[in-house]
Amino acid sequence: MPRTTLSRWLTANVPHFGPYVAIAAAMNVLALALGGTGLTDTADQILGTGDWTQLHTWAALLLKIGISGLGFLPVGVAAYVAYGVAGRPALVPGLLGGMAAMGMEGGLLVGLTAGLIAGATTLALQRVPVPAKTPAALVPFLASLITSAAVFVLADVLLNPLTTWLHQKMAYLEFHDTALLGVFLGLMVCSDLGGMISKTAVAFGTVGVSGYDASKFSPIDMTIMAAVVAAGMVPPLALTLATLVRRTLFTDAERTYGKASWLFGATFVPEGAIPFALADPLRVIPASMAGGAVSGALTMTLNPTISVPYGGVLAVGDMGKPLLFAVAVAAGVLVTAGTAIALKTLRRPAPAAIRPATTRVRTGRKTSAAV
Repeated sequence: MPRTTLSRWLTANVPHFGPYVAIAAAMNVLALALGGTGLTDTADQILGTGDWTQLHTWAALLLKIGISGLGFLPVGVAAYVAYGVAGRPALVPGLLGGMAAMGMEGGLLVGLTAGLIAGATTLALQRVPVPAKTPAALVPFLASLITSAAVFVLADVLLNPLTTWLHQKMAYLEFHDTALLGVFLGLMVCSDLGGMISKTAVAFGTVGVSGYDASKFSPIDMTIMAAVVAAGMVPPLALTLATLVRRTLFTDAERTYGKASWLFGATFVPEGAIPFALADPLRVIPASMAGGAVSGALTMTLNPTISVPYGGVLAVGDMGKPLLFAVAVAAGVLVTAGTAIALKTLRRPAPAAIRPATTRVRTGRKTSAAV
């Protein structure tokens, strides 16, 4: 598969998934703005009452829809990529592979991997000689089986052991090197933007601030939570900044989406950077991880705190040392924006972009085109 073709498919995701992510993330933001940051803990209980005369009930519904929408993203990504690789026969394998990724909370990267596996498997199976009366559904069936199995094997053989090791490493660093712990947390939160690795970091931070009596939380636990939140805010904020600083490095769809993505960063919705990551994963994700690592390390060094695992700036009332928290976020944003711009600047132009310009050659009274 030519690299330029794959790049074109991924870039084409932005017009489709930009609005999808924007709407789902906006529902999260609006829900927290209407119902308060504590809504995340009480949404199920509020919906259980069924009192639709209360604003909190509608806010809880918005939150549930938004969270479900972002959780469904791996399915859409896998199906879209699979369709781009092998057409309609790969659509169902992509959907089922994406559902497997969603079931294991694999996030963006696993969904993208499932789509590529589904497309490649479908192409390979289509080249196998079969009898003329073979059912047309055989190729999608086999491709679905192979893709789903591959996703589960990926989780069982690679991701589950990796997340277990990371959790053990973070537990060790908590008592031995807090700055390095911040680096780990930042790298994890920004590595898959809401996927399995990111959720492992969020869960590690949430354990220390679980419960309803914030006065009993230890300062180190609240600083760990602050490092997770600060790092998660970095990618959407930074990529919005990058689209403003170097507009020519981004497509029209990315620049349009960048006008809204900063809001998702400000409210700690890391998934807000997914459209950028889909378009250019090999540059956007490393840049995001670099800024997240800086933000996490600075947070653990400066010791701001937060007692809730959500909300971003909406949870400023639950923060300690909010100015130092803002410094850590700003540093990460600058690092990610600068790194993304640098990496995109080094990118080789596509063949169409380097084709010599057409010139006009005058021959007598007629003008002809020459290249």
